[in-house]
Amino acid sequence: MAGTIWSILPPLVAIVLCFITKNVLLSLFLGIFTGGLLLNSFNPLSAFGYSLDKIVGSVADEWNAKLLLFNLIMGAGIAFIWKLGGSKALADWAKTKIKTRRSATVWAWLLGVIVFFNDYINAAIVGNVTRDIFEEHKISKEKLSYILDSTSAPVATFFISDWIAYQLGMIQKGMESANITGISPLSAFLGSIPFNLYCLFTVLFVGIIAITSWDFGPMLKAELRAQKEGKTKRDGAVPMLDVDFELGKPIETKPMILTFVLPIVALIGVTIWGFYYTGAKAGGATLIEKLGNADAATALLWGAFAMMLTGIAIAIGFKLMTISETMKTVLDGFKLMLLACAILVLAWSIGSVTKDVDLSGYVVSLVKEDSSFFLIPPIIFIIGALVSFATGTSWGTMAILTPIAIPIAYKVTGDAWLSVTSMAGVVFAGSIFGDHCSPISDTTVLSSIFSGSDHMDHVNTQIPYALLTAFVALLMYFVYGAFRTSPFILITVGLVLVILLARVLNRYSIKRIDS
Repeated sequence: MAGTIWSILPPLVAIVLCFITKNVLLSLFLGIFTGGLLLNSFNPLSAFGYSLDKIVGSVADEWNAKLLLFNLIMGAGIAFIWKLGGSKALADWAKTKIKTRRSATVWAWLLGVIVFFNDYINAAIVGNVTRDIFEEHKISKEKLSYILDSTSAPVATFFISDWIAYQLGMIQKGMESANITGISPLSAFLGSIPFNLYCLFTVLFVGIIAITSWDFGPMLKAELRAQKEGKTKRDGAVPMLDVDFELGKPIETKPMILTFVLPIVALIGVTIWGFYYTGAKAGGATLIEKLGNADAATALLWGAFAMMLTGIAIAIGFKLMTISETMKTVLDGFKLMLLACAILVLAWSIGSVTKDVDLSGYVVSLVKEDSSFFLIPPIIFIIGALVSFATGTSWGTMAILTPIAIPIAYKVTGDAWLSVTSMAGVVFAGSIFGDHCSPISDTTVLSSIFSGSDHMDHVNTQIPYALLTAFVALLMYFVYGAFRTSPFILITVGLVLVILLARVLNRYSIKRIDS
């Protein structure tokens, strides 16, 4: 049943059950088990064995193991920031500087744009810096998780980061598949940026919402709940990270802002150094080449470890904790991340299942090479979204689609530059859109973790916003396919449409709530 319409079933079961049951762990496991049934002639015993093998394989994978350890150690770093009074000191400082809800959301958006070198670190840093500020101003956890998610991958895809190194490799593969020469991957990447419409619109839309507060749909309800009832999360929500509950009251004898700043600086500094060091060690003359060769998982792990060690040094150095209290804080920090780590393992596992059932091969087979160029950009965008939504991976989707999309466009148009730049941008946009909406995406999970949001509450409130910017991007791809319009005109027209639709939906949602 691999490579057929049946291959849709495992991720479909997991995603539908996530929305119905709100229980992510059970839903993901049943999706994995469904794949086991399809691949083992519906033998339940063999399916259980297969499911457990997939889970063990996900944990044993070196990249995944490093990311799991990164999360656990990051939890310990967060625990020290909380227990040592760093969060309280930051909240006290914020009261004097950030006096309104608008300034808090705009601050989070700008910080999300500034921290551009890795999507995971973006969510961790911005979440840690702003989580208590949002709580102070009674801004919903859902809003923070949306800002984290929408300024992580969409920002990392544009600036100097491990994402760009990966995308350059995908563009190179696409040009090789189409036998295109004479275009450098770097110039092609720069040319693709204006075509990455979903990411452009999404990053700008976060700023629009932060400035105007034109919320709509489930997000508007969440924000009204936070404002009127003082509840930053709904009753019955299960936060991915509940620092107050897990760690108790912080030490208030010396609530120093340094107990927040120093661990974060250690995290950022060591991670950046780790990117450079591992990349240089692997070889590479330019910065881009070093990034391409960098071991991102190792750099993240080093950064988190430096963050935890800094917390330990402050605790013992200032005699705020005994050695036994320090070790207890480390273990409590690990506990903070157990649910998140369990979800990540199952999300990776179902991604492996979709590869076994050849879901991507089936979806890509639906594209015909004799299609008119008018339809190629929107079709590639939609397929990229579907594959990444079902698999929970934008990078995996890029690897699948880029070597296919560029040759298709080149065959139809005969224009090498147009084919490489436009298709690369469209593939990147569709891959990140689907990944954003998917409850089984690791970046979606991490955004829920560092905002302290219920995971499905984050997914449910983010999807309408993602759909709005994706809808406008899709319209612009149709326009481009028909008229080959300058992408800068598409960006301008699209941004106007995004603003108008946001205002209309905001007014409509307010009227519905009032009635």
